[in-house]
Amino acid sequence: MMNSVWDLALGSTPVNNPGAAASRSVHVELTSQQRRLRHLRSIAARNIVNRNHSPLLDTYFTLHLCSDDRISRDFYKSEVIRDSLNPTWRSLDFAMLPDLLDTSVSCFVVRIWGGREEQYQLLIEWKVNLDGLRYTGQQIRSRCPNEIIFGLNDGYYAADLDQKENSERKKNSLLQVDQSSVRNSYSVFSLLRLHTAQKAIKQTQVTVQKIGKEIEEKLRTTAACTERKKERECMQLRIGVLRSEVERQRKALLRERETLQKERVLLQKKEEAFSCKHKSLDSERDTLTDLQKESTAKRELFLKSSAQLTFRCRQLLSELSYIYPIDTNNQSDFVICGVKNK
Repeated sequence: MMNSVWDLALGSTPVNNPGAAASRSVHVELTSQQRRLRHLRSIAARNIVNRNHSPLLDTYFTLHLCSDDRISRDFYKSEVIRDSLNPTWRSLDFAMLPDLLDTSVSCFVVRIWGGREEQYQLLIEWKVNLDGLRYTGQQIRSRCPNEIIFGLNDGYYAADLDQKENSERKKNSLLQVDQSSVRNSYSVFSLLRLHTAQKAIKQTQVTVQKIGKEIEEKLRTTAACTERKKERECMQLRIGVLRSEVERQRKALLRERETLQKERVLLQKKEEAFSCKHKSLDSERDTLTDLQKESTAKRELFLKSSAQLTFRCRQLLSELSYIYPIDTNNQSDFVICGVKNK
Protein backbone atom coordinates (compact mmCIF):
# COMPACT_ATOMS: atom_id res chain seq x y z
CA MET A 1 0.00 0.00 0.00
CA MET A 2 2.81 2.46 0.85
CA ASN A 3 6.48 2.97 0.17
CA SER A 4 8.64 5.25 2.25
CA VAL A 5 12.05 6.78 1.57
CA TRP A 6 13.88 7.65 4.79
CA ASP A 7 16.53 10.25 4.16
CA LEU A 8 17.15 12.66 7.04
CA ALA A 9 16.04 12.08 10.60
CA LEU A 10 15.84 13.08 14.24
CA GLY A 11 13.02 12.10 16.62
CA SER A 12 10.62 14.66 18.09
CA THR A 13 7.59 14.80 20.31
CA PRO A 14 4.24 14.60 18.47
CA VAL A 15 2.14 17.75 18.39
CA ASN A 16 -1.63 17.58 18.50
CA ASN A 17 -4.04 19.88 16.69
CA PRO A 18 -6.74 20.73 19.28
CA GLY A 19 -9.99 22.27 18.22
CA ALA A 20 -10.09 20.47 14.88
CA ALA A 21 -12.84 18.08 16.01
CA ALA A 22 -15.38 20.90 16.21
CA SER A 23 -15.20 21.46 12.44
CA ARG A 24 -15.27 17.75 11.47
CA SER A 25 -18.12 15.29 11.03
CA VAL A 26 -18.50 12.27 13.31
CA HIS A 27 -16.44 9.28 12.25
CA VAL A 28 -18.33 6.07 11.48
CA GLU A 29 -16.30 2.96 10.67
CA LEU A 30 -17.90 1.43 7.57
CA THR A 31 -16.29 -1.42 5.68
CA SER A 32 -17.69 -0.11 2.40
CA GLN A 33 -16.70 3.47 3.06
CA GLN A 34 -14.72 5.03 0.21
CA ARG A 35 -12.28 7.88 0.68
CA ARG A 36 -11.34 10.10 -2.24
CA LEU A 37 -8.83 12.84 -2.94
CA ARG A 38 -11.63 15.39 -2.69
CA HIS A 39 -12.15 14.36 0.97
CA LEU A 40 -8.54 15.31 1.87
CA ARG A 41 -8.36 18.46 3.96
CA SER A 42 -4.85 18.66 5.40
CA ILE A 43 -1.51 16.86 5.74
CA ALA A 44 0.95 16.79 8.63
CA ALA A 45 4.26 15.00 9.23
CA ARG A 46 5.62 13.78 12.55
CA ASN A 47 8.99 12.64 13.86
CA ILE A 48 10.91 13.41 10.65
CA VAL A 49 14.29 11.68 10.83
CA ASN A 50 17.20 13.90 9.81
CA ARG A 51 20.41 11.98 9.12
CA ASN A 52 22.40 15.19 8.82
CA HIS A 53 21.66 15.74 12.53
CA SER A 54 20.39 19.25 11.89
CA PRO A 55 18.08 20.22 14.77
CA LEU A 56 15.48 21.86 12.49
CA LEU A 57 14.48 21.82 8.83
CA ASP A 58 12.41 23.84 6.38
CA THR A 59 9.83 21.48 4.86
CA TYR A 60 7.05 21.38 2.28
CA PHE A 61 5.13 18.62 0.50
CA THR A 62 3.96 17.89 -3.05
CA LEU A 63 1.11 15.69 -4.29
CA HIS A 64 1.36 13.53 -7.42
CA LEU A 65 -1.01 11.28 -9.31
CA CYS A 66 0.28 7.79 -10.05
CA SER A 67 -0.55 4.85 -12.29
CA ASP A 68 1.30 1.57 -11.80
CA ASP A 69 4.98 2.56 -11.53
CA ARG A 70 4.61 5.93 -13.22
CA ILE A 71 4.43 9.08 -11.09
CA SER A 72 3.27 12.28 -12.76
CA ARG A 73 4.51 15.75 -11.97
CA ASP A 74 3.11 17.47 -8.89
CA PHE A 75 -0.37 18.94 -9.08
CA TYR A 76 -0.14 20.63 -5.67
CA LYS A 77 2.69 22.23 -3.71
CA SER A 78 2.28 23.40 -0.13
CA GLU A 79 3.80 26.37 1.64
CA VAL A 80 7.20 26.01 3.37
CA ILE A 81 7.19 25.42 7.15
CA ARG A 82 10.33 26.90 8.69
CA ASP A 83 12.42 25.30 11.42
CA SER A 84 10.36 22.22 12.29
CA LEU A 85 10.61 18.43 12.26
CA ASN A 86 6.88 18.11 13.01
CA PRO A 87 5.28 20.37 10.37
CA THR A 88 1.51 20.82 10.10
CA TRP A 89 0.67 22.53 6.85
CA ARG A 90 -2.42 24.61 6.43
CA SER A 91 -5.56 23.20 4.83
CA LEU A 92 -5.36 22.34 1.15
CA ASP A 93 -6.34 25.18 -1.17
CA PHE A 94 -8.48 23.46 -3.78
CA ALA A 95 -8.47 26.65 -5.83
CA MET A 96 -4.83 25.85 -6.66
CA LEU A 97 -5.75 22.44 -8.12
CA PRO A 98 -5.98 22.06 -11.91
CA ASP A 99 -9.50 22.36 -13.31
CA LEU A 100 -9.48 18.94 -14.98
CA LEU A 101 -7.92 17.10 -12.02
CA ASP A 102 -9.74 13.86 -11.20
CA THR A 103 -10.48 14.26 -7.47
CA SER A 104 -12.27 10.90 -7.28
CA VAL A 105 -9.00 8.94 -7.10
CA SER A 106 -8.04 7.19 -3.86
CA CYS A 107 -4.39 6.52 -4.67
CA PHE A 108 -1.73 9.20 -5.00
CA VAL A 109 1.86 9.94 -3.98
CA VAL A 110 2.98 12.29 -1.20
CA ARG A 111 6.53 13.61 -1.22
CA ILE A 112 7.95 15.59 1.67
CA TRP A 113 10.98 17.76 0.96
CA GLY A 114 13.32 19.28 3.50
CA GLY A 115 16.45 21.36 3.67
CA ARG A 116 17.96 24.70 4.58
CA GLU A 117 18.53 27.93 2.68
CA GLU A 118 16.43 26.89 -0.34
CA GLN A 119 18.46 23.67 -0.79
CA TYR A 120 15.83 20.91 -0.56
CA GLN A 121 16.00 17.15 -0.93
CA LEU A 122 13.48 14.33 -0.74
CA LEU A 123 12.85 13.15 2.84
CA ILE A 124 9.75 10.94 2.59
CA GLU A 125 7.83 9.47 -0.32
CA TRP A 126 4.57 7.58 0.32
CA LYS A 127 2.31 6.00 -2.21
CA VAL A 128 -0.99 6.30 -0.38
CA ASN A 129 -4.33 4.56 -0.80
CA LEU A 130 -6.83 6.47 1.33
CA ASP A 131 -9.04 3.37 1.72
CA GLY A 132 -6.18 1.57 3.48
CA LEU A 133 -5.51 4.24 6.12
CA ARG A 134 -6.26 3.77 9.81
CA TYR A 135 -8.47 6.22 11.70
CA THR A 136 -6.53 7.77 14.62
CA GLY A 137 -9.10 10.17 16.06
CA GLN A 138 -10.08 13.80 16.09
CA GLN A 139 -6.54 14.88 16.99
CA ILE A 140 -3.13 14.25 15.46
CA ARG A 141 -1.44 11.23 17.09
CA SER A 142 1.87 9.77 16.03
CA ARG A 143 3.99 6.89 17.27
CA CYS A 144 6.38 6.15 14.39
CA PRO A 145 9.27 8.05 12.82
CA ASN A 146 8.70 9.69 9.44
CA GLU A 147 4.93 9.33 9.75
CA ILE A 148 2.46 11.26 7.63
CA ILE A 149 -0.96 12.16 9.05
CA PHE A 150 -3.89 12.82 6.69
CA GLY A 151 -6.77 15.05 7.75
CA LEU A 152 -10.10 14.07 6.18
CA ASN A 153 -13.66 15.26 6.78
CA ASP A 154 -14.27 13.08 9.84
CA GLY A 155 -10.84 13.11 11.51
CA TYR A 156 -7.20 12.15 11.12
CA TYR A 157 -5.83 9.02 9.44
CA ALA A 158 -2.41 7.40 9.41
CA ALA A 159 -0.72 4.33 7.99
CA ASP A 160 -2.18 1.01 9.14
CA LEU A 161 0.85 -0.79 10.56
CA ASP A 162 -1.05 -3.97 11.51
CA GLN A 163 -3.03 -4.58 8.32
CA LYS A 164 -3.87 -8.25 8.94
CA GLU A 165 -5.37 -7.70 12.40
CA ASN A 166 -7.25 -4.67 11.25
CA SER A 167 -8.61 -6.54 8.21
CA GLU A 168 -9.96 -9.38 10.40
CA ARG A 169 -11.46 -6.84 12.76
CA LYS A 170 -13.21 -5.11 9.88
CA LYS A 171 -14.59 -8.40 8.57
CA ASN A 172 -16.09 -9.31 11.97
CA SER A 173 -17.24 -5.81 12.90
CA LEU A 174 -20.92 -4.93 13.03
CA LEU A 175 -22.48 -1.50 13.06
CA GLN A 176 -25.44 -1.02 15.40
CA VAL A 177 -27.92 1.53 14.00
CA ASP A 178 -31.47 2.56 14.75
CA GLN A 179 -33.93 0.70 12.52
CA SER A 180 -35.87 3.91 11.85
CA SER A 181 -32.78 5.57 10.35
CA VAL A 182 -32.17 2.77 7.84
CA ARG A 183 -32.77 3.88 4.28
CA ASN A 184 -32.51 2.11 0.96
CA SER A 185 -29.28 2.70 -0.93
CA TYR A 186 -29.14 4.14 -4.42
CA SER A 187 -30.63 2.02 -7.17
CA VAL A 188 -28.82 1.25 -10.41
CA PHE A 189 -30.91 3.83 -12.23
CA SER A 190 -30.13 6.45 -9.60
CA LEU A 191 -26.42 5.71 -9.92
CA LEU A 192 -26.73 5.88 -13.71
CA ARG A 193 -28.46 9.24 -13.40
CA LEU A 194 -25.72 10.45 -11.05
CA HIS A 195 -23.07 9.15 -13.44
CA THR A 196 -24.81 10.86 -16.36
CA ALA A 197 -25.05 14.10 -14.38
CA GLN A 198 -21.39 13.86 -13.41
CA LYS A 199 -20.43 13.22 -17.02
CA ALA A 200 -22.53 16.18 -18.14
CA ILE A 201 -20.87 18.35 -15.48
CA LYS A 202 -17.43 17.29 -16.69
CA GLN A 203 -18.40 17.98 -20.31
CA THR A 204 -19.79 21.34 -19.26
CA GLN A 205 -16.54 22.09 -17.43
CA VAL A 206 -14.56 21.15 -20.54
CA THR A 207 -16.85 23.34 -22.67
CA VAL A 208 -16.57 26.20 -20.21
CA GLN A 209 -12.81 25.86 -20.18
CA LYS A 210 -12.74 25.75 -23.98
CA ILE A 211 -14.97 28.81 -24.23
CA GLY A 212 -12.82 30.53 -21.59
CA LYS A 213 -9.71 29.81 -23.64
CA GLU A 214 -11.45 31.13 -26.76
CA ILE A 215 -12.46 34.26 -24.86
CA GLU A 216 -8.90 34.68 -23.59
CA GLU A 217 -7.58 34.19 -27.11
CA LYS A 218 -10.06 36.75 -28.44
CA LEU A 219 -9.10 39.11 -25.64
CA ARG A 220 -5.43 38.63 -26.48
CA THR A 221 -6.21 39.15 -30.18
CA THR A 222 -8.32 42.19 -29.33
CA ALA A 223 -5.57 43.49 -27.07
CA ALA A 224 -3.01 42.95 -29.83
CA CYS A 225 -5.32 44.63 -32.37
CA THR A 226 -5.94 47.50 -29.97
CA GLU A 227 -2.21 47.82 -29.39
CA ARG A 228 -1.61 47.93 -33.15
CA LYS A 229 -4.38 50.51 -33.58
CA LYS A 230 -2.85 52.58 -30.81
CA GLU A 231 0.57 52.34 -32.44
CA ARG A 232 -0.95 53.29 -35.81
CA GLU A 233 -2.76 56.29 -34.30
CA CYS A 234 0.44 57.34 -32.54
CA MET A 235 2.30 56.98 -35.83
CA GLN A 236 -0.37 58.98 -37.69
CA LEU A 237 -0.25 61.67 -35.02
CA ARG A 238 3.54 61.75 -35.26
CA ILE A 239 3.36 61.94 -39.06
CA GLY A 240 0.81 64.81 -38.79
CA VAL A 241 3.03 66.68 -36.36
CA LEU A 242 6.07 66.11 -38.57
CA ARG A 243 4.16 67.28 -41.65
CA SER A 244 3.04 70.44 -39.83
CA GLU A 245 6.63 70.99 -38.72
CA VAL A 246 7.89 70.46 -42.29
CA GLU A 247 5.29 72.92 -43.62
CA ARG A 248 6.21 75.47 -40.97
CA GLN A 249 9.91 75.11 -41.70
CA ARG A 250 9.22 75.28 -45.46
CA LYS A 251 7.37 78.59 -45.02
CA ALA A 252 10.13 79.85 -42.76
CA LEU A 253 12.67 78.80 -45.41
CA LEU A 254 10.71 80.69 -48.09
CA ARG A 255 10.63 83.79 -45.91
CA GLU A 256 14.36 83.48 -45.26
CA ARG A 257 14.98 83.05 -49.00
CA GLU A 258 12.94 86.20 -49.76
CA THR A 259 14.81 88.09 -47.06
CA LEU A 260 18.10 86.74 -48.47
CA GLN A 261 17.12 87.85 -51.98
CA LYS A 262 16.27 91.36 -50.73
CA GLU A 263 19.54 91.55 -48.83
CA ARG A 264 21.37 90.26 -51.89
CA VAL A 265 19.81 93.06 -54.05
CA LEU A 266 20.64 95.62 -51.39
CA LEU A 267 24.20 94.31 -51.15
CA GLN A 268 24.48 94.46 -54.94
CA LYS A 269 23.37 98.09 -54.88
CA LYS A 270 25.83 98.83 -52.10
CA GLU A 271 28.51 97.01 -54.07
CA GLU A 272 27.79 99.18 -57.12
CA ALA A 273 27.88 102.30 -54.96
CA PHE A 274 31.09 101.17 -53.35
CA SER A 275 32.52 100.39 -56.79
CA CYS A 276 31.69 103.92 -57.98
CA LYS A 277 33.16 105.40 -54.83
CA HIS A 278 36.20 103.17 -55.25
CA LYS A 279 36.70 104.43 -58.80
CA SER A 280 36.22 108.00 -57.61
CA LEU A 281 38.66 107.35 -54.81
CA ASP A 282 41.18 105.92 -57.25
CA SER A 283 40.75 109.02 -59.39
CA GLU A 284 41.11 111.31 -56.39
CA ARG A 285 44.09 109.29 -55.24
CA ASP A 286 45.75 109.78 -58.63
CA THR A 287 44.95 113.50 -58.40
CA LEU A 288 46.30 113.57 -54.87
CA THR A 289 49.45 111.80 -56.04
CA ASP A 290 49.92 114.43 -58.75
CA LEU A 291 49.27 117.20 -56.24
CA GLN A 292 51.68 115.56 -53.83
CA LYS A 293 54.34 115.42 -56.53
CA GLU A 294 53.63 119.04 -57.46
CA SER A 295 53.76 120.02 -53.79
CA THR A 296 57.04 118.15 -53.38
CA ALA A 297 58.47 119.97 -56.40
CA LYS A 298 57.25 123.35 -55.14
CA ARG A 299 58.65 122.55 -51.69
CA GLU A 300 62.00 121.71 -53.18
CA LEU A 301 61.84 124.89 -55.23
CA PHE A 302 60.85 126.85 -52.12
CA LEU A 303 63.70 125.35 -50.12
CA LYS A 304 66.11 126.15 -52.96
CA SER A 305 64.83 129.72 -53.27
CA SER A 306 64.94 130.15 -49.48
CA ALA A 307 68.49 128.90 -49.39
CA GLN A 308 69.44 131.28 -52.19
CA LEU A 309 67.65 134.16 -50.45
CA THR A 310 69.44 133.42 -47.20
CA PHE A 311 72.75 133.30 -48.99
CA ARG A 312 71.95 136.60 -50.74
CA CYS A 313 70.94 138.23 -47.45
CA ARG A 314 74.18 137.13 -45.84
CA GLN A 315 76.06 138.42 -48.88
CA LEU A 316 74.30 141.79 -48.72
CA LEU A 317 74.90 142.06 -44.99
CA SER A 318 78.56 141.35 -45.49
CA GLU A 319 78.71 143.99 -48.25
CA LEU A 320 76.76 146.53 -46.22
CA SER A 321 79.65 147.09 -43.81
CA TYR A 322 81.72 148.21 -46.72
CA ILE A 323 78.97 150.43 -48.17
CA TYR A 324 77.97 151.96 -44.87
CA PRO A 325 80.91 151.67 -42.46
CA ILE A 326 80.12 152.13 -38.74
CA ASP A 327 82.49 154.27 -36.66
CA THR A 328 82.66 155.75 -33.15
CA ASN A 329 83.29 159.38 -32.22
CA ASN A 330 84.90 160.86 -29.20
CA GLN A 331 81.80 160.45 -27.18
CA SER A 332 81.66 156.71 -27.87
CA ASP A 333 78.70 157.07 -30.14
CA PHE A 334 78.19 154.98 -33.23
CA VAL A 335 77.99 156.87 -36.49
CA ILE A 336 77.40 155.70 -40.03
CA CYS A 337 79.10 157.79 -42.68
CA GLY A 338 79.43 160.57 -40.10
CA VAL A 339 75.73 160.49 -39.30
CA LYS A 340 74.89 159.92 -35.69
CA ASN A 341 71.93 158.00 -34.79
CA LYS A 342 69.79 159.96 -32.43
